[in-house]
Amino acid sequence: MTATHNSPIVSLASAPAGSTLIVSGTSGGQHFQRKIAALGIYPDEKLEVIERQYRGALIIKVKGTRLAIGREMSKKIKVRVVSCEL
Repeated sequence: MTATHNSPIVSLASAPAGSTLIVSGTSGGQHFQRKIAALGIYPDEKLEVIERQYRGALIIKVKGTRLAIGREMSKKIKVRVVSCEL
């Protein structure tokens, strides 16, 4: 599945494993934004969901680096689906 530039904005927590995403923004405050910026997650940044753990962390790839993001943190990161491997 490939999405166009007008695909809906969803939270990172709801993105399926194997999907490629573009970060569109966050719903957190300044502290949260600084924290994810330190991880390399910025608006318009491309990332990939490697693995989803039920009720746990998401493993994502950003700029070639794998990161574990907690469920609550991933709910605050808004993304647009670019492509999805099902």
